[in-house]
Amino acid sequence: MKQKTKILVVDDDPNLRKTLSDILRIKGYEIAIAANGAEAIAAAERETFSLALIDLMLPDMPGLEVMVRIKANSPLTEAIILTGNASMDTAIEATKQGAYSYLLKPYQMDDLLRNIQHGVERQQSQEEILRLASFPRLNPIPVIEVNSSGEVTYANPAAEKLFPNTSSPDLDSKAWSHPLLNGLSGFSELRQSKQLTDVAREVEIGQATYELHTHYITELDLIRIYVLDITKRKMAEKEIHLLATTDSLTGIANRREFTAILARELDRAKRYSAPLSLAMYDLDYFKRVNDTFGHDVGDDVLQAVTGLVKENIRTVDVVGRWGGEEFMVLMPASDMQAARNASEKLRLAIAGHRFNKVGKLTVSFGVVSFEPQDDLNSLMKRVDDALYRAKEQGRNRVEILDGKAAAK
Repeated sequence: MKQKTKILVVDDDPNLRKTLSDILRIKGYEIAIAANGAEAIAAAERETFSLALIDLMLPDMPGLEVMVRIKANSPLTEAIILTGNASMDTAIEATKQGAYSYLLKPYQMDDLLRNIQHGVERQQSQEEILRLASFPRLNPIPVIEVNSSGEVTYANPAAEKLFPNTSSPDLDSKAWSHPLLNGLSGFSELRQSKQLTDVAREVEIGQATYELHTHYITELDLIRIYVLDITKRKMAEKEIHLLATTDSLTGIANRREFTAILARELDRAKRYSAPLSLAMYDLDYFKRVNDTFGHDVGDDVLQAVTGLVKENIRTVDVVGRWGGEEFMVLMPASDMQAARNASEKLRLAIAGHRFNKVGKLTVSFGVVSFEPQDDLNSLMKRVDDALYRAKEQGRNRVEILDGKAAAK
């Protein structure tokens, strides 16, 4: 997880820039270069540096102005001012404005390297003080810090315990590659807006669900993420949702959920003038099953019928229990003929099945299709009338009912 220390070299002399860059890279530093103040400021806006080596006299602006603007963007960045013009007043002014050190050209390379080392150590200690001030290390909640490149620069013990491979390729290999980091608000967006407020989002990794609370830390120029494991809470929410929306016996949509789904599909059919059909079916003489074999056997029959229906409908169709032995099948993008054929297929599948202890059973179907004048109530009334007609006509049959026939 340890990163190379980043240093910005700002000098208009290309030979000096190259010499300094080569030496500092050999010493293990990561180097960026700038030939003038504008380039230096732009570089500092793109990324954060531990230290900047700045020539006092630049072609477009004074080195001290560059330093001030860099530190305004990244307060912890240390600066060493380099100049060939010896002036005690300038040295004092540089120190007053925040320079860590002030060196005269030509300087001894050992002196410069020593000043750089001490400046970097000071920057890192200040950064650690700020980090410890917010107690992420002692926080029982996992805390992860990410730099502008999407690299994990810090993970507290709780995070390392939750993600054992934090220091290896799991979290640290590729920028923003870990699913925990995917989809985070862009670093530049957070930095530009200086958004310090809590930004929360949920992430699923495997069977676990985490709630991430993301903060942009101005002083450190990083994103700090507090990771809450909300797996148990989400499981409880799913269980509650399941209880509220499904029939406990058959596992399909209950009346309330089915009505909500039907209302949404009806709105879609109206908006796009799309076909939609609805079938209502009822087990013929089901009361005899309960009276003869008992309610446990009756429950087994309802479950078996539901299984047969689910096996013989499309994935886009929705089956729901309306109440007792009455059920509904919603068929989006199906006209009357398609719905009639589908219902006949279901009727035959159920009639051809031998139910345990009971033997053969039949089912009656009422089928309707959405018409422009329909609303939820009129569609439900018509499908109920169609089912009633199927029973009146002798049961074990499919009856369709359009708006004109219903009006007679």
